[in-house]
Amino acid sequence: MPAQSTLSDDDKTKVKSAVPKSSNKIIFALLARIYYAYPDPNAWSYAGLQGALVVARDTAKGGTMYFRMVDLAGTRGVIWEHEVYDGFEYFSDRPFFHSFPGDECMIGFVFADEGEAKAFHKKVTTALSKNKAPAKAKAKSTKSKSKTPGKIDKSMISGPTQGSFIHVAHMGYDSEKGFTSSNVDPSWMAFLDQLQSMGVDKSVIEHDMEFIQNFVRDAQNNASATAPAEQKAEKKKKPPPPAPRRH
Repeated sequence: MPAQSTLSDDDKTKVKSAVPKSSNKIIFALLARIYYAYPDPNAWSYAGLQGALVVARDTAKGGTMYFRMVDLAGTRGVIWEHEVYDGFEYFSDRPFFHSFPGDECMIGFVFADEGEAKAFHKKVTTALSKNKAPAKAKAKSTKSKSKTPGKIDKSMISGPTQGSFIHVAHMGYDSEKGFTSSNVDPSWMAFLDQLQSMGVDKSVIEHDMEFIQNFVRDAQNNASATAPAEQKAEKKKKPPPPAPRRH
């Protein structure tokens, strides 16, 4: 807990009793109230919960982070808790008000002291960043290895980027003219030209042309179907309601 705190010595004793050091590592504790954006998602309602808000790691549960509220008016101990899971989003809406998405609605904290609120936000976001393991980049080989001669599979054909397609009207292979096409994205034609450089014989390409055509057509359909769904999901996101007033 911070050296300078709005919590009294008696309050700190209650916090340490409710969130014992033997199974928890307290990161920060301060006075706060809890609000829910419920039943109206566009307005904050006081949840009737106030006390010492604690962010801590539960060492008995593998270091999982939790928000826990400790009763300071009585002796009920922990009266509310919420897990701070991986991918958790925590917002500082106002100097005295923070919010985050709960299981059923947005949840907000109103703090008694803005300085402590700022320190609390920093502690939470720093702890969250430590939860994220750095992604390991896989090294890409610069050498192209050809598959077994005489076969073409999907690993040799990369999918198109969204919006890169022109409607496939025709794509084929002629033993004398080579690849023939109309209304086909140039990047695909460049790929087909490269098949030969990968050690694939012309006769094999001609034999498997139907497979290539079907794969390209399926990729186009998938790209077209994904775009509207993503746009629809973006439209559904709504901002949280404005912060409540402090009383």
